[in-house]
Amino acid sequence: MSRLNTVERDTLPANQRRFHDAVQAIRRRPITGPFIVLMNSSPDLAARFAHLGHYFHARGQADESMLTMRVRGFASLIGSRALNAPYEWSAWVNWAIEAGVPQDTVDAIREGRPPQNLTAEEALITDFCTQLISGNHRVSAQTFKAALDHFGAQGVVELVVTLGYFAMIALPLNAFEIGMSTDQKKLRKPFAALDITGTPWTGPTPPRAHLPDITAAATATPRLPPLSTHDDVAPAHQHFLDRVILTRGWISGAFQMLMHTPDVAARVANIGAFFLYETILSPKVRTLTWLIAARELDCNYIWQSSVNAARAAGVDAALIGALEHDRLPPNLAAEDKLLFEYCYQLLRDNHHVSDTSYAAIVKHFGVAAAVQIAASVGYIAMLGVLVNAFDVAPPADDSKPAL
Repeated sequence: MSRLNTVERDTLPANQRRFHDAVQAIRRRPITGPFIVLMNSSPDLAARFAHLGHYFHARGQADESMLTMRVRGFASLIGSRALNAPYEWSAWVNWAIEAGVPQDTVDAIREGRPPQNLTAEEALITDFCTQLISGNHRVSAQTFKAALDHFGAQGVVELVVTLGYFAMIALPLNAFEIGMSTDQKKLRKPFAALDITGTPWTGPTPPRAHLPDITAAATATPRLPPLSTHDDVAPAHQHFLDRVILTRGWISGAFQMLMHTPDVAARVANIGAFFLYETILSPKVRTLTWLIAARELDCNYIWQSSVNAARAAGVDAALIGALEHDRLPPNLAAEDKLLFEYCYQLLRDNHHVSDTSYAAIVKHFGVAAAVQIAASVGYIAMLGVLVNAFDVAPPADDSKPAL
């Protein structure tokens, strides 16, 4: 059962209605799915999500992604199954089939079986995405080279961001148990729904073995040439670089990779700017959320970009030290305990939030903040898989926003 209702346009403040209208105009359909969630917190953020999302699923209206619909659809199925994301599955499964993904492949993914008779491209996508969303969330040199050779620099960036985008919207959808409406289903051919498997995380979880040293300075050269100045990009794309600079003052390591697909970089930057400057979350809650997600993704870049801000916001040093080593102190403050439980349930086990945890987080923070916490976790997941995939080193100067 959905935990949130649709926000009607007329109930919004007058200065927020333009964002509601923007979402409908961009998507060319009523407010549904992740936008129900986001409208319950920030119509502005909903519009920013919609603008990025349109790049990946215009579905022939004016396709912007260089990846074929078959590639995007196949990646969506892998991501939906990995994250137990039934809404995303419902939205994409027929598009994937229409784009050429065989029904037996779809059924195998849905049922958690290794699909058989994959094309070379599908096998590559499976290998690439599985490595990013499991284990230490890194892609082997061999798999990365194969993807780069097949898709090219822009294509491999778009593949990573496509997977990250699905995570960014799936986690808020899961947190609030948003399902596809009857009216939406009537517009689609019949399909087998994705069953939610497993149970929400309840903890405690033993520390992971062989945990990477999160605070070690990364020295690896990024896997793609960094694009950070006007001279690095084609004149026709320089205005996208300007838009990224406008949001944070410079081109950080993450965006040096994203600039290989400049339009996407500008759209992602607009979402990130919300979490950097406009969220209703307190600095302490915001930065602790970033650290929790960074540790789960074994992401040095996001950890190093956030840890000093977390200290400055009042996050306890002992808590940061324990989190770094994948342990939690037994005497967590009540608010911190709620936040960890909520984030861990989104990031671990079946990626859903229990009724008890949901009630507790909403009672303490309110619906609007609970939405923004889940959306923050999703944004960090998208950025985390990006910098992990391309071996981006943490910034040497953490006084500049890197997220």
